[in-house]
Amino acid sequence: MSTQKKWAVGYFIAFVIMLFLNYWSGTNVGSVADNNQAIIQPAGFAFSIWGLIYVLLLAWIVKLFFSKTWEGSMAYRLRYWPAINFLLNGVWILVFTQQWLFVSVLVIIGLLYTLAKMYSAMTETGYDWFDRFPFSIYFGWVTVATIVNIFTLAVNYDIETILWLDELAWTIIVLIVATLIGMAIALYFRDWLYPLVFIWPYFGIYTENDTYMSLNITLMIASLALLIVAVIVGVRKLRR
Repeated sequence: MSTQKKWAVGYFIAFVIMLFLNYWSGTNVGSVADNNQAIIQPAGFAFSIWGLIYVLLLAWIVKLFFSKTWEGSMAYRLRYWPAINFLLNGVWILVFTQQWLFVSVLVIIGLLYTLAKMYSAMTETGYDWFDRFPFSIYFGWVTVATIVNIFTLAVNYDIETILWLDELAWTIIVLIVATLIGMAIALYFRDWLYPLVFIWPYFGIYTENDTYMSLNITLMIASLALLIVAVIVGVRKLRR
């Protein structure tokens, strides 16, 4: 068996472990989140994006298995990072459903870090469009999910104000910062898909919120800004 196929098999094993932990514990994620619901938490339907992410990751692993060259393959660039990422994904489900919320924040930050490492590594040199496609969606979603997880932890500890600002104020501030980060990454890495992913959880937050007009306005402006940046990046890529 060739080297890249061995790596692909290793990724697949870690992927299966991740799916098993999700299946075993995943049904309790919603109830834990609802018990510690933050203003920034999206409606339940927004989490369906995980199904798309898992399907795309599986297709990515299968494609990698049939790669013909080792040095030109994604496994050569990423090495152990996908396996670590998949295992962290499964561990996050486990600790979150056990309501170890502080640990879950540490784990999801680690998950986000591995995604950032992989995303930047696969973008540094030439790549096929599908090499990055699943990770643009995955990275975008986990970026927002990390923020939601931190707010869930704050609600669990009954933290109502930080630096004299309440949860609503911090939610709006963090959404603005996240939007700016999404726009910056889209422009720097020339990725039109990454900022579009943000709009999905933003829509979920908008749907769930029926109290704060300021939050809805922030979400609409942020979504429009992300859409404009995505179009700009897409047009630039087409011209090249």
